[in-house]
Amino acid sequence: VTIQIVKGNMNEKNEHNEIIKAAEQGDAISQYNLGAMYDYGEGVEQNYWMAEKWYTLAARQGDADAQYNLGVMYHNGQGPLENHKTAFKWFTLAADQGHADAQYNLGFMFAKGKGVPQNIKTAVNWFTLAAEQGDTDSQYNLGQMYREGKVLPQNDKTALSWFARSWYTKAAEQGHSKAQYNLATMYSQGDGVPVCDKTAAKWFTLAAEQGEDGPQY
Repeated sequence: VTIQIVKGNMNEKNEHNEIIKAAEQGDAISQYNLGAMYDYGEGVEQNYWMAEKWYTLAARQGDADAQYNLGVMYHNGQGPLENHKTAFKWFTLAADQGHADAQYNLGFMFAKGKGVPQNIKTAVNWFTLAAEQGDTDSQYNLGQMYREGKVLPQNDKTALSWFARSWYTKAAEQGHSKAQYNLATMYSQGDGVPVCDKTAAKWFTLAAEQGEDGPQY
């Protein structure tokens, strides 16, 4: 989970009591915060069951972060029994509100057929929504899917390579090492782009600085 643990402004000394009080009075942000505290063991003993309880109360009021975190808990089997269908439900509610991480997770679930029937077109749609918000993993996955011909007909090599390079570049420019390496291989091999040793060397170097030293497919 990569979202903020605490939302809003709280005085550190009194924040726990204030969060609990507000959460019990029905404040959605405080319910989310209390769920996150139990989820991460921040200021309280870690308790996934209590995290699920408070996240659910916030999620039912439409808090997208709580919906996303619930999805993560059900997907990973934290606290509640592992249930990919329930994870899908919460991810969808968060994704429909524009939550990029939830959109990425839905893309992953559809791409792998995990908890839902595999559907590459739907996976691409969710990855694209997240990628357009700057999510580098979604950008990288789109690059992979276009390069491997999973999105367009295999005989449309020019379009496949263009889209693959475009998404790899967006991710690579944000420091995604796998995208940097694969972009380098495209330029070194002339895979849908003119061979350019200088550009290839640039991306190979940036990828190597992050420990990438082999093909990523």
